Amino acid sequence: MTESNSQSGLIGRRSELMAELFLQELNPKFLARPTEDFGFDFLVTFKNPKGGLNTYGVEVKGTERPVSSSFPIDKELYRRMIHSNVPGFLLVANVKQNKLFYSWPEARAGNLHGGTGKVVVPVTEIDINSKKQLRKRLVI
Repeated sequence: MTESNSQSGLIGRRSELMAELFLQELNPKFLARPTEDFGFDFLVTFKNPKGGLNTYGVEVKGTERPVSSSFPIDKELYRRMIHSNVPGFLLVANVKQNKLFYSWPEARAGNLHGGTGKVVVPVTEIDINSKKQLRKRLVI
């Protein structure tokens, strides 16, 4: 099996497809998948009420395990998300249950000093209500 056809590769591809379909449902003005790794899996832009554009970086993580109210991510990824000049958010895809979760990592959350190489971030399952709340936050 090649790397792209490995179990982890397939989970990653499926999670990115789930995320891309979800982001399209939010009616962005622009959605792009970079051709090479630059720190985010997607760039997405929404028109705000004042006529400007809000751009966000989206990091996607996939899993086959159940996702509760939190999800561990790599500290370096967390640092990159909170210290970028483009606001970023996390989409977690449970590829077995076809469920998506999101998180807005914040500089005050998590312990970035010592401990393991992971930071546990709170996540919210995406349903009809949370989808509306997320869309509202993206266009503010």
